[in-house]
Amino acid sequence: MPEPQTTLIRHIAVALDCSAHSIASLKAAAELARLMKADLTGIFVEDINLLRMAELPFSHEIRIYTAEPKKIEPSELERSLRLQAKSAKEALQRIANELRIEHSFRISRGMVPAEVIAAALEADLLVLGRSGRSPSCKKGLGSTARKALAEGKKPLLFMRPGFSAKEGPVLALYDGSEGARHALKAALALLHPGVTLTLLILEANPAKAVEMECELSEKLVPPDTLAEYYHLPPSDAKTLARYIRMAESGLLVLSDQMHLPRETVHNLIEEIDYPVLLV
Repeated sequence: MPEPQTTLIRHIAVALDCSAHSIASLKAAAELARLMKADLTGIFVEDINLLRMAELPFSHEIRIYTAEPKKIEPSELERSLRLQAKSAKEALQRIANELRIEHSFRISRGMVPAEVIAAALEADLLVLGRSGRSPSCKKGLGSTARKALAEGKKPLLFMRPGFSAKEGPVLALYDGSEGARHALKAALALLHPGVTLTLLILEANPAKAVEMECELSEKLVPPDTLAEYYHLPPSDAKTLARYIRMAESGLLVLSDQMHLPRETVHNLIEEIDYPVLLV
């Protein structure tokens, strides 16, 4: 098989905010940058909404260790943001130096989702945490991830804590479409020796599904690859998510240019609590 298309990824951008999802994203982005010999840029955004809120006379914060609400001081918030940026930069430098990859760090101020996407326009891959620091984003995708998904920025890697890009299993959705073939190539490029690739073949006709499996095993998947094949009729996002959980997927690789409706693909990414690479 020819060198996977991921060799075109020469610049990876990762959004940083010091949350657990952000740190997981940074580690995954750095591992991929080493694998693909790519440069890595960390992006930290000073949230303009927080700064504006701090200027309002009625803005207060309630801390768990004090009984009285405390006035939010703009100067204190500015200092807090500088400390967060410093911490994010140090984390990037530490991990990048350990893996010996070229890296840079960028700070901007504005609406976080828009600033992250704008800063990543020159990158070939944008890595985001599934959720951010906001308590409202503990389940499903955070606002930045949703905006990147809605605006069609690709490739996109949504990460969560507890997954290693160099060790975890990989599952790819395949339906014979050109988009599915791109997803398969990306999955193979990320596969490490000894790691199993699970292929979920989406086809309503059982005979056709068998034909697709034969084509995959004989022509598209290298013979030394540990691969498992499962057949499933095309379904809605919740049904697909249930089967993916049963397969105990690690990284899910898929495309929104498959025969599945794009809405179904995006709903699946929202529904499934696994790292997802969208190509």
